[in-house]
Amino acid sequence: MFSLLVTLLVSSQTLAQTWCNKNYIQGQPVVPPGGQFSVPELSSTPLLVFRCAPIITPYLEEDNEAGVIVETFVTYSRYSGAEPIGIAGPSSTAALAVSIRVNGTLLAQAMVGLNSTSELHFPLANLSQPRHQPFIIDCTASYASPDSPGTQTFSTTAALSYLPPPLSGSVTKRDARTGALLVKPQGSSLYETIFPIGFYTSFDKYLDSDLLILDQLKAQGFTIVHPVPTFGDLKALAKVLDRMEELGLFLIYDMRHTYNDPAALAAEVNMIKHRPNLLLWYTADEPDGTSEPLDATRRAYEAIYAIDGYHPVSIALNCADYEFAAYSAGADVIMPDTYTIANDPAFSAKYNTSCTLDFGCCGCDNCRGELEDVSRRLDDFTMRLDVLGWVHDKAVWAVPQAFGGEEFWTRAPTGREFIIQAILSVNHGARGIMPWIDPTPADIKTASSALAIALGSVKTFFFDPQVKFSRVVSNRIDVGMWTLGAETLLLVANLNAHDAGLKLPLFDTLEVREVLNYGVQRTIGDKTQLRFEFEGLGCGIFVARPKSLVLNVQGDEL
Repeated sequence: MFSLLVTLLVSSQTLAQTWCNKNYIQGQPVVPPGGQFSVPELSSTPLLVFRCAPIITPYLEEDNEAGVIVETFVTYSRYSGAEPIGIAGPSSTAALAVSIRVNGTLLAQAMVGLNSTSELHFPLANLSQPRHQPFIIDCTASYASPDSPGTQTFSTTAALSYLPPPLSGSVTKRDARTGALLVKPQGSSLYETIFPIGFYTSFDKYLDSDLLILDQLKAQGFTIVHPVPTFGDLKALAKVLDRMEELGLFLIYDMRHTYNDPAALAAEVNMIKHRPNLLLWYTADEPDGTSEPLDATRRAYEAIYAIDGYHPVSIALNCADYEFAAYSAGADVIMPDTYTIANDPAFSAKYNTSCTLDFGCCGCDNCRGELEDVSRRLDDFTMRLDVLGWVHDKAVWAVPQAFGGEEFWTRAPTGREFIIQAILSVNHGARGIMPWIDPTPADIKTASSALAIALGSVKTFFFDPQVKFSRVVSNRIDVGMWTLGAETLLLVANLNAHDAGLKLPLFDTLEVREVLNYGVQRTIGDKTQLRFEFEGLGCGIFVARPKSLVLNVQGDEL
């Protein structure tokens, strides 16, 4: 019996020596990790992707109207739920007759064009009373092809949350059109968007011993704080959370050590859910790295929603491609950990082994040792959410690297390297910035504070549903452009270590306001060009507008 127990223990320890399900210890065999995301196969005929999603989650009794996003795009890729449609090709301008029902009751209907994203609205009074159980929306689309008899019908469902007001505490709403979170700031009765930016922050021997740190974070422009457990001293935790409330700092509450324990999870949710500054729950920290049970995040997610339901749930994933769908099913906000600064992605000094797609742990899974690792990971996550039909249900945030000089990283990023990670992340879809970890070097704190203030001042460009977004990537210069009315927000980043330049085809004489500048020289060209000259790793945030508009604005400093 004893020998059997020893054998089981040894086997368990051997099995545990994986990261992203890869062996990484010297002498272990090379075994493909599996769990890769399946890229959709191609169809020989056009397919319709028909999706519905509530615009806001949750709706409350105080809201008068609800809305549903209706998405209808034609593709040859076999996305989740895609069905054949009898049209000549993906560029068809045909229309669908769309209806929205709950329990057979018609709530809204409209003609919706193919390859469009539309909104259908209806009075919430048409639903029964608010309740904690979601309403299941039945969405139906009918298409009468001129080339074939009969009518094709497509259907899908979505869950709409319509809740009574909480007995106490806050509500964090999500806007499926933009990925925005909506909150009631301290002292306000109205919801507004927030750009979440703030650090994972050490609790033990840092926050628990100096509440003035929180005052400094507020003064530096940060909007969130994510205390990192363990929270051994609950009295100290209460003081930290109380001070955060007083300052108007929003809380990411971390249950990484307890989310797999149903009783402990329930106790923590019940302890924290009444906090008026609670923004998000945070459950699993890199569950893909440690190969947690594939249903672990989903079980925690369902348990939290059963107790609370008024705040989204977030997780962080470390692996480039290991069981993404399974772990992401248990979150509303997903954050990739892509730590590529001062990292050797091919050889692990910690374990004295090489790293490949099938073996090794180097600190940045399947990375190439370049800043594009950050944008690729975000692009991959967004693509997978789209393929799974979750692009309106889940948002991605970023976790820029703010540490180094340990394990796999020879040094911490510079302040400029930190900023460029964050700008690159926002350009590639991140709608929250939560670096690991504070305490952080002084130049990173200075840079991140400047970034927090800058992003807060231009958040309307990210979160207005009417904004038009485009991105230009040329010679390792990455530019995100958000146009709202006559103004365009530009986030620019030179990923090269050397000086570089870029010309943008903006078709008007422009006036440019500088919001944040780390090594960018801009020159305004003629009526067709805006030129930027960058130092190595130069990056910045600018707002461009026509001079004709500027001249009509009184007292606006540019």
